[in-house]
Amino acid sequence: MAKHKHLTLSERYDIEKYLNQRFNFSEIGRLLNKSDRTIAYEIKKHIQKSTRNKFNNYYLFPCEKLKHTPFLCNGCEDKAHCRKNKYFYYGKDANDTYKELLVSSRTGIDMKTNEFNDLNTIVKDEVANKGHSFAMIIRTHKNEISKTKRTLYNYLEKGYLDINNLDVPRKVRYKIRKKKQEVKIRKTKIREGRTYQDFIKYKNDYFIEHYEEANIVQMDTVVGPNIENQSCILTLLFENSRFLMIFKLANKTMSEVDKVFDYLRSTLGLDLFSYLFQIILTDNGSEFFDVNHIENNEAYPKTHLFFCDPMQSQQKGRIEVAHEYIRRYIPKGSSFNDLSQDDLTFISNNINSIPRDKLRGMDAFKIQEFFTPDEFFTKLNFKEINSKDIIIKKYN
Repeated sequence: MAKHKHLTLSERYDIEKYLNQRFNFSEIGRLLNKSDRTIAYEIKKHIQKSTRNKFNNYYLFPCEKLKHTPFLCNGCEDKAHCRKNKYFYYGKDANDTYKELLVSSRTGIDMKTNEFNDLNTIVKDEVANKGHSFAMIIRTHKNEISKTKRTLYNYLEKGYLDINNLDVPRKVRYKIRKKKQEVKIRKTKIREGRTYQDFIKYKNDYFIEHYEEANIVQMDTVVGPNIENQSCILTLLFENSRFLMIFKLANKTMSEVDKVFDYLRSTLGLDLFSYLFQIILTDNGSEFFDVNHIENNEAYPKTHLFFCDPMQSQQKGRIEVAHEYIRRYIPKGSSFNDLSQDDLTFISNNINSIPRDKLRGMDAFKIQEFFTPDEFFTKLNFKEINSKDIIIKKYN
C-alpha cells in the first residue's frame, strides 16, 4: 500500500471514472494502490450537491440510494431522469478545493503574537525614522529577526506591517530605453584619445602591464532647480568599492571643478592622489573640459581623464545608482544652496556605511579601507557610521 495519501489530479479523475462505473471503495483503492479509508475520506470530503436540476427545491426528501455506499449519484442508472436532490464527486473540482486548502493553510504569520509585535516595532522604527531598507534591517538586527527579506516584503504586501509601500525606500528601477537616433560623436580636440573606446583599451593595457586593475573613479554633477545662482554638487565614486565623495560647487563651471581637484591634491598629496585617481571616467558636460587641469599634465604620474559616449549614462552606471541615494536626502528639485560641505560629507558618510548586497553584505567604507591609507579618511573627514545609526531620509 502506498505511504503517500495525497491524491493527484490524475488519481482524482480515476476516482470519478471508477465511481461512474459503480466500483466500490475497496475496488477503487486496489486500482489506485490506496487504502479504502483514503478513498472513502476523499469522496466524503468532496461530495457536492448538483445545481443542474431545476426541480431540486421541490424535492426535499433524499433518495433512498444515497443512504448506502458510495452515498452519491455518479454510477446511478436513473440519474438522467431522477428529479430528487443529486450528489456527485468531480475529480477536477475536488482537486481545486484541495489546492485552495493547501495554499490557505500556508498563509498567515508563522510567529507568536509577541514575536510579531517585536518584529513590527523594529521594522516600523527603522523604516519610518531612519529610512532603512529591509536588507539593512535584517543585517542590523540579525540576532532579533529570523525572517528573510522576501518574507518582510510578503508581510508588507499583505498589510501585516504598520508601514506602507511609500515608506519603504524604493528599489532602483531601470526601464528599457527607447531607441533613439544614432548620435554623431563630434571629433573635438578635447575628446581625442579620451573616448570611451580609449578608456576600455587603456584599462585593459594597464592590467596586462601591471597585473592588477587600475583605480577607476566615475565623476558627475548633480544639479538643483533650473534657476539662476544655484549651487550644485560634484560626485566622485570609486568603481571597485562604490565609495562616494560629494563636493559642493558654487556653480556648474570648469573653475569650480578645478577647485575641487586643487583641494584634493593639496590635502592628499600628489603621490596619494595619483595612486587613487589613476583613471577618471565622466560624461560630456562642459564643466569637465579643463582637461589639462584635471589630469595635471605637468606632473608625473598623472591622472587620465576619459569621456563616455554622448547619451550613454549606463557607461558610468555605478555613479548613477549612487545618485539615487543622494536623492533620498535631497529630493529632485531641491536647492543645494543652504547645504555646507560638512552637510554633504555627513550624507556621504551615511551612504558609504550602508551594507550592500552587491558588496556581499559589506559597506563601501570597509572595501575602500583595503587599498587606501588611513590618512585618506582622516584628511577628508570621512567616518564610518554604525549601521544602526545610519539615516537615509530627507536631510534637514
